[in-house]
Amino acid sequence: MRLAHSETTPWGLVRGVRGGTIRFKTMLEGQEGTPANYQLLLADTDVSFKSPRHHHNFDQLRFSISGSTNIGPKRNLEEGDLAYFPEGTYYGPQNQEEVGKDSLTMVIQFGGPSGNGYMSKRQMDQGFDELQAVGKFEGGVFKRNTPAPDGRKNQDAYEAIWEYQNGRPVTYSKPRFMDPIHFREKNFEWQALPENPGVRAKDIGRFTERGVGVHFIQLDAGARYTLPAQQQKQLLFFKSGSGQLGMNDEWSRHTAVDIAAGEFVQMHATTPSEALVLLFPHV
Repeated sequence: MRLAHSETTPWGLVRGVRGGTIRFKTMLEGQEGTPANYQLLLADTDVSFKSPRHHHNFDQLRFSISGSTNIGPKRNLEEGDLAYFPEGTYYGPQNQEEVGKDSLTMVIQFGGPSGNGYMSKRQMDQGFDELQAVGKFEGGVFKRNTPAPDGRKNQDAYEAIWEYQNGRPVTYSKPRFMDPIHFREKNFEWQALPENPGVRAKDIGRFTERGVGVHFIQLDAGARYTLPAQQQKQLLFFKSGSGQLGMNDEWSRHTAVDIAAGEFVQMHATTPSEALVLLFPHV
């Protein structure tokens, strides 16, 4: 089990891969170069942020902590909303000016069912810096000084960096979903767990043949709960509250927890708490 706390994780500058300004707190990362690599971060999105319509060769989950985040024309994630962006599914263009204010979002980007994995922050930053020698990044697009061998001068910024780092053309799985899946989490009802007094759950759903799963856990002050071990990695993100994990670790608001496959976690809440649980896909 690995923990990261928002209050002790600094904000970092982000390379201008997309348009406008966004700051990240990179809280947890997986193992670079593996199909199950991931990044869990907090994203502070400035009103100036823009991104062209695009799709990924990885999966993404977003949870809106405060404010509204634009994810497409007249489509916003409101506070408390959750959205799953499956690999291969187009979304956007994003324009935070439609909202008119900043927002704070928890984002998990992780290797999806295709097995392409997820490019690490180190690889992204290195690729961004080195590609500046042959072009420029502008508004989410990489614009080459001279055409690539396939004739393209302009390319999606992330895609250009991915191909540079991997030495081959990017491939996208056929979309399993035609649009991102947008959930209004507050409208799901809590279900009591009779065997665990003071504990409730919301099962949001399971997606793709690889078993991506999302649910929420709510604990009253003093409640105890054991998050069961799974065959896949799990990530916990605490929306609120405080308490003890296992024997020696503690959580507070916006603590993130990496739980390995086959590992269970004992939880003891000291104040009312809610947490999002992501079950990684089998890859």
